[in-house]
Amino acid sequence: MIKVNSKIKNYCNDCHHETWHNVLFVKTITGSSEEISWSTDYGVLQCAGCDRICFKTESSDSESYDIDERGNWIPIINAENYPSTNEGLGEIENLYEVPIEINKIYTETVKSITDGCYTLAGIGLRATIEAICNHENIQGRDLNTRINKLVTNGFISKDDASKLHAIRFIGNDAAHEIKAPLNNQIIIALKIIQHLISTKYAMQDEINKYLELPITTYEDFKSLLNKKIAHGLIAGTFTLQSLMGKDKRRISNEDLNSFIQQYESEIQNGNITIIEDVTAQIQNTGVDTNSNNQRIYRKKT
Repeated sequence: MIKVNSKIKNYCNDCHHETWHNVLFVKTITGSSEEISWSTDYGVLQCAGCDRICFKTESSDSESYDIDERGNWIPIINAENYPSTNEGLGEIENLYEVPIEINKIYTETVKSITDGCYTLAGIGLRATIEAICNHENIQGRDLNTRINKLVTNGFISKDDASKLHAIRFIGNDAAHEIKAPLNNQIIIALKIIQHLISTKYAMQDEINKYLELPITTYEDFKSLLNKKIAHGLIAGTFTLQSLMGKDKRRISNEDLNSFIQQYESEIQNGNITIIEDVTAQIQNTGVDTNSNNQRIYRKKT
């Protein structure tokens, strides 16, 4: 049972594993009748790792016993934590990056799971998919249609859509048949939703920082070139093709030619002033350094 000024092992929702907790306060309530007696400890605990405060109860009664390997009678202790523990549920790092309408319903769904409200959790998982469709402006007469449109819009793969449809079925059963999903169903469905939210929203800063993603828009192309020029990644004269260097593999040939034309048009119109066109000067020297007839540039000092 819980004793004040002691230390006990308890799961911490912030540390996401079992840690030592200091017992700050305990109130014990006992009772009895002619047939049974019972006792409940109400304890206030503080995690020794992160200082998080939680509330824990441990209760037992005179009729609930188990037998150990030596034949001794051991009282069965029922323990509960408040708030309920999220052990085994996983987490989304950088949840603050997730759009608020998705974050809110996801967080409420996780709370339903930790509280054992699986029917509500099934509805919440389905609603989380709806929230994602809303944020991505995916329209449709029902969720079945909207999930399929997530595929045609390139937001998810067909395999991902199949998993979301399975979650849709869980949500439909919970909402229309008041049927609670099984624990394993809820955990697997939650992990699918967590993976989707993490890769699409919560990890974008890390993905953009550490991975070379394909460049599909002119604005991203322009931003990349401006950074290369500003950071002095190439010295002397250069063409935009040579300035791209290895990053050319991130752009289709068709897009690359189109993006270069747009960038050079902005230079000619005076919208981009960090480099200057020195093609004529180079040609006047009689030195052939540009067999592909590309414009030659130099960073302005």
